[in-house]
Amino acid sequence: MPPLTLHIDIAKGAAERLPNSLLDDERGNLYLGSTAPDIRVITRWERERTHFFDLANFEEQSGVCGFFETHPGLSSCGSVSKATAAFIAGYLSHLVTDELWINAVYRPHFGAGSSLGGGLKANVMDRALQFSLDRDRRSDRVLIAHIVDAVARCDLGLELGFIDSDTLRQWHGLVLEMMEQVPEWERFRHGAKRHLGVSESGSDEFDELVGSLPDLVGDTVRYLTPELIDSFMSGAIDRSLDSLREYLECA
Repeated sequence: MPPLTLHIDIAKGAAERLPNSLLDDERGNLYLGSTAPDIRVITRWERERTHFFDLANFEEQSGVCGFFETHPGLSSCGSVSKATAAFIAGYLSHLVTDELWINAVYRPHFGAGSSLGGGLKANVMDRALQFSLDRDRRSDRVLIAHIVDAVARCDLGLELGFIDSDTLRQWHGLVLEMMEQVPEWERFRHGAKRHLGVSESGSDEFDELVGSLPDLVGDTVRYLTPELIDSFMSGAIDRSLDSLREYLECA
């Protein structure tokens, strides 16, 4: 699903449309929260445990509902600190963004039921497009400086329960480290091969596909159309805005 900088930028876009002093004061925790479902990279938890969405289930699902059903003590922003509420708001943004990508982009255009059939090429195209969208944002050094400054000043004394303080601090450091990394296509090669579980038997096809980058991204954009990609971005911000507004009613 979308990489970290893209998630942060979407949460940022939603926060800028919702006048709220809590979000202004705790922007770093909003950004950190918007990356947190992917903390399973270091915990090795199953995806369902952090995203509350079963990829094998094609029925309607709501990660936000699943989150609050699992963690009812976090359902009211008035019952936690402002830093914690901002973190949860960011977390919700991540959940609705991933769901939109799965339902509006991946499944109909890259998944098993799509014209591409969900094969290796489809999945490399999907991952490469996400990487490219993230890469565009990483090239904006003003944006990255803003994110790094905000996240670096986070109050990590959060009242989460489901993430222990040591793991949160480890993730905080990793997010800052990743924000400073140069988004090179060689880095994509290693990450995508691991993420997609490419075996030795499929490595030749994978290497050929990755060798066609970044041209393959252009093919992917033409396949999806720029309009669909723009629709996803605006839709992700809209849905994030809705989740932030609903959660922060008491703020």
